[in-house]
Amino acid sequence: MATDAVVAAYPALPAFAAALVALFVKTTLTSMLQVVSRFRSRAFTVAEDAALLRVPPQPQESPFVQRCASVWRNDVENLPLFLALALTYVLLGAPPAAAQPLFFAYVALRYAHTAVYLLGLQPWRALMYLLGMAVCWVIAARILLLLAQPGA
Repeated sequence: MATDAVVAAYPALPAFAAALVALFVKTTLTSMLQVVSRFRSRAFTVAEDAALLRVPPQPQESPFVQRCASVWRNDVENLPLFLALALTYVLLGAPPAAAQPLFFAYVALRYAHTAVYLLGLQPWRALMYLLGMAVCWVIAARILLLLAQPGA
């Protein structure tokens, strides 16, 4: 099977794939929560969206919908960095025993970050963000270590 050959060449790839899917699920759920919250609040800033429910457009969305949008923006800013680092680490031959805990930790921290962001809990939101960035820095350092090995 072709999958076996790919995993043999890149043994940490399943951990990357699992992290990618988990982050996709998280961002999709956040987006769905935003849509549901927007319909519940019936506060639409876009005229055609307001017309759909026959309500007047509002100057701003509800605070919770704005919070969901902030979570989304934060993901758009941060997830690509992790995914690029994680994929590079995998492609350079990261050992699964090293990659899996890092990828799992990042995903768990992003889920926690989303929860505390939606609940408006500081300093927990900042802590989850900083710990997630620390995981990215560890991955970056491990990439540099792999590149520094003879024959790399």
